[in-house]
Amino acid sequence: MNGECLNVRSSKLHFVDLAGSERQKSTACAGERLKEASNINKSLTTLGMVINSLSGEKHRVHIPFRDSKLTFVLRDSLSGNSKTFIIATISSMPSSFQ
Repeated sequence: MNGECLNVRSSKLHFVDLAGSERQKSTACAGERLKEASNINKSLTTLGMVINSLSGEKHRVHIPFRDSKLTFVLRDSLSGNSKTFIIATISSMPSSFQ
């Protein structure tokens, strides 16, 4: 390369749709949809634990990235030298605030 310095940048972009229902009884879902909503809720719980572990003043020795597929895929975006944006859409229905 004749002494030329190359500046290479790379990036990852993850779009994740977590359209589960935290209140599974109120949606009256059953079967595969109930199982899918349960898995999404477990992934959301693990994502919350990972974010709390990374953002707390006392850093835990173990960050639970491998506890769900979602956090394992997003581990590069959640830790290290990265910028992460989380966009949440929240229902304004009164039943969502119970």
